[in-house]
Formats: sequence, structure tokens, C-alpha cells
Amino acid sequence: MSVIQLNQLTKYYGAVKGVENLNLTVEQGEIFGFIGPNGAGKSTTIRMLMQLIFPTAGSFSIFGTKITGDMPEIRRRIGFLPCEVNYYYGLSGRQMLEYSAAVHGVRNPGKMIESYAERLDLNLEKSVKSYSQGNRKKLAIIQSLLHDPELLILDEPTSGLDPLMQTRFFEIVKEKNNQGMTVFLSSHVLSEVEKHCDRVGFIRDGGLIHLSDIGDVPGRESVFIEVRFSEEGNLIEKYGFKSIDPQVIYEKPDEAHGAHGINGTNGTNGNGVHIFHARGSLHNVLHKISEHPISDISVRKPTLEEVFMDLYEKKKEVAQ
Repeated sequence: MSVIQLNQLTKYYGAVKGVENLNLTVEQGEIFGFIGPNGAGKSTTIRMLMQLIFPTAGSFSIFGTKITGDMPEIRRRIGFLPCEVNYYYGLSGRQMLEYSAAVHGVRNPGKMIESYAERLDLNLEKSVKSYSQGNRKKLAIIQSLLHDPELLILDEPTSGLDPLMQTRFFEIVKEKNNQGMTVFLSSHVLSEVEKHCDRVGFIRDGGLIHLSDIGDVPGRESVFIEVRFSEEGNLIEKYGFKSIDPQVIYEKPDEAHGAHGINGTNGTNGNGVHIFHARGSLHNVLHKISEHPISDISVRKPTLEEVFMDLYEKKKEVAQ
């Protein structure tokens, strides 16, 4: 069953576009990553899913039900963790969670609250006013899970959390997902999406530019080879590396997704780092490179962020 289905979903704020003609389906039981630059339309989409705002055109369904207005019976089945959280400061953490549980009709939530608080290292007896940003985020995580939602919507969920708590948070999410909960994750931390999601959608300027399984994102089959040669000088020009293989693309370090040469060099003079973006036969590329003395070399796959930026630039060029 499709838990989320967007059909030509469009939202304008006056003359300003939020999203336009957005088509997307999220299946039951998957962890779906929703990523894009600031202003791409991620938050607008989430606000519509939460029925905080409504479309200008198009439609969307949740749990197979078309959302036609404020539908609290659907919203009760959703857990929502916003990027920024604010609470009434007069309550303790425990009082806040007990109140939230009562609103959702959860009976005897004590053991569940204690379990989550222990795992996230949250002192429930302190007032919310005294909580740091990280502790308020922990409180919001527990609140989003207390009613055992069928769909969990996460908007930058780990902002404010230290690395240990980020790991524990995703352990909890994975456990709930294994029990059948569907997760919709919007994040700027693309390593989170790469590590935890089954599928990913890239959104730019209010439109979906790519949708695929994580392992099928185009460009993931290429590699970056960073080489420091023992010989000084610009070997790209000296030995014509640019033409050694039609499937090898050389990029100056200051243009290669923000990568820079070591010690401030740019690979064009001195003993700098040369960067090759290789597609095709890695064996042939390394064979050609190894014909010259090497002092250091690394080979790595591109990150999801680098792949996304490549997709972003290509789509931008097409649009122009």
C-alpha cells in the first residue's frame, strides 16, 4: 500500500512557488529520503503532509485517503519531528510527555517514556525551560514516537544532537521501521540518507529532479582518484593525462566539488594533488597513472552529496 502519494502537487505563496507538479509515492515500510538545497520545497511538502497548509493545485493522499482539508483522524496516525521545536517552559519533560500521551489517548505510557528517555539520556525531571537545544530535540523525538505512529515524518531530525545521540536515534528509527513503520526523512546531512534510506528523491526549485533506490543513483559507479606524484609540476599538461582515456575526466581541484589540493596547491604547479574523476575501467586508469612515480594516492566513491550536486548542475544547465 502507498502510504504517501502526491499527484501534481502544487503550492504557491502568492506569486512565489513552493512546489509545482510534484509526483511522488512512498510505499509502506520503507525509509524514504527527501533531499534538496535550501528553498527547494522540502518544508512546504512536509507542511502539506501534516495538514498545516493546503495545496494550490493537485492532490495528495495519506494511507490511501485523499486529503481534502483538516483531517485529524489521519494526522493521529502520523508522528512528526520538526527541525525546530518549542515547548511551554512551565512543564517538566515528564509532564510534557504525559500530556502529549493523554492527547493521543495513550494509556499507561510510563514504561515507554522511561525506556526512550534512558536510551536518549534525557532527564525527565528537569523543566523544559532548562533544556538545551539537544535535550529539547530528544524530548521531541520521544513525543513523536509515543503514540506508535504508522508514518514518521522527520525534518532535519538530528540537528542539535551529538554524534552518540544521532546513532541512538537512528537505532530507534530502524527498530520501529522493522516493526512496519514508514519513515519520510528530510535531511541536509546526506550521509544519513545514504546510510539509512531505501530510496531517495532529489528536489530542486519545487520539482522532483530524480527518484531512485539509493544504490541506483546515477554517478555512484564513478570514482575519484586523488594522486600526489613524486615528480613536481603539472603532469596533466606534461604527460597529457587528460587524453589517456576518453572515460577519464580531469577536474582542477578547486572545481572538483569543493576539493582542494594539499598545502594550498591546486595541482597546476609544484608538487600538488591531481584529481581524476574516472568512469569506466578503473584498471586502465590506474595503469596509466602508475607509469609515473607516486608518493600518495587515494581512490574513493563519490558521496551522495557530490552526486546530488552533479545532478543539480546538470539539470540547471538543461533548464538554461
